[in-house]
Order: sequence, then structure tokens, then C-alpha cells
Amino acid sequence: MKMKTNKRRKLNRLILVSVLVMLIAYGTTRHRNSGNDLLQVEVGVFELEKNTWGYEIWVDKAIFIRQEYIPAIPGNQYFLSKEDAIKTGNAVMQKLLKGQRPTLSSDEVIALGVVPGFSE
Repeated sequence: MKMKTNKRRKLNRLILVSVLVMLIAYGTTRHRNSGNDLLQVEVGVFELEKNTWGYEIWVDKAIFIRQEYIPAIPGNQYFLSKEDAIKTGNAVMQKLLKGQRPTLSSDEVIALGVVPGFSE
């Protein structure tokens, strides 16, 4: 019984965190005030070990997303070039600016051409 309770608690926490992330993502794409001042959204890249890359999405000069791995692809695959990290970060930023969830599907990532061994 104790194991089921722990699993249920973990699942409840995961659901809560997921809902909070979605609410934050939704809230950052809206206007800050009625004066039509939009949020400032930027993409930055950073170098990891072994000449691999990641990207960050900054909203109003604060890190909103830090992505070290290629999103939506099984396993932890790093970006092999700075350009691939920028390209993917820009795709996520465009979704944010359109008021969409800042996620990419595996098909979208493969279409960007950033996954080694995959291309359209």
C-alpha cells in the first residue's frame, strides 16, 4: 500500500508541476498591461562540454527556458552546432510570440534538420 501511495504522490506532483509550467507559459505570452507593451523575448545559446550547444529563451531579461538537449527526441541528444541550437530556439520563440505553447513535436524538430541521422 505504501508504494502505491508514493507513486500517487509523485504522479500528483508531476501533474501539478506540468499545470504550473503551462500557466506560466501562457501568462508570458500575454500583454503586460493595457498599454500594449509586449514582453521582450530573446534567444541565446551557450556551449556545453565536448563542443555541444544548448539554447535559452529569455523573457524580460530573465531565463524562461534553458534547453540543453534537442527537445522531443528520445534520449539526451545535444545540439552539435551553435546554428542548430539557434534555429531550434528561434522556432520555440516564434511559438511564444504567437501565444502558443513553447513546445516542439518530434516532427517539427526533425523538419528543422537538427537531429543527427534524420532529415525530411
